[in-house]
Amino acid sequence: MKATSSGALLAAVAAFAALAATAVATTYTVGGIDQWDTYIDYDKWTAGKTFMVGDTIEFKYMPYHNVLEVTEEDYAACNPGSPISTHSGGDTTFNLNATGTRYFICGIPRHCLNGTMHVKITTVPYDAAAAANAAASGPAQAPIGSTPADAFAPGPAGYNKVATDGKSPVAAPSDATRYRQPAAAVAGLALAALVALVA
Repeated sequence: MKATSSGALLAAVAAFAALAATAVATTYTVGGIDQWDTYIDYDKWTAGKTFMVGDTIEFKYMPYHNVLEVTEEDYAACNPGSPISTHSGGDTTFNLNATGTRYFICGIPRHCLNGTMHVKITTVPYDAAAAANAAASGPAQAPIGSTPADAFAPGPAGYNKVATDGKSPVAAPSDATRYRQPAAAVAGLALAALVALVA
């Protein structure tokens, strides 16, 4: 009986750890509201961000662009000739499932060289404390019944329009900042489930 409850407790702890890691995993839209386009400073966009194992990066772009994952050497030379992988279609997602640095460019001639369509993403091991701190230091949740501050955030040209009734603005693009549940709240729910399971 004791071995069975110890096994159940171990399984519950493992499930809790997996749930906590999933709760704080982040999906980044490369370039934020500017997305994947020419003349965006992607070094500035990555500054201050910590990409951890379990996070996801998503490239959103117009159909005349593409995303090539390349070697460090091809990244430095903006060489699209021998990519690791090539993606098109306007929406490409990469799971950051290992530590290290990955390199991405646009393979359209001169978009990497003359523009700035190149970005390197360095992924570090998952750190629960750092992830929880990042989630906790994010924007506070809006009070119930109020409109979140970013619901009508400025976006790229063409998004800042007024609705036909002349009164209410059109909602921001779908990649506007979203509110996430703080990691502590999710961890608390998982811990409550763990206690109920053990009891």
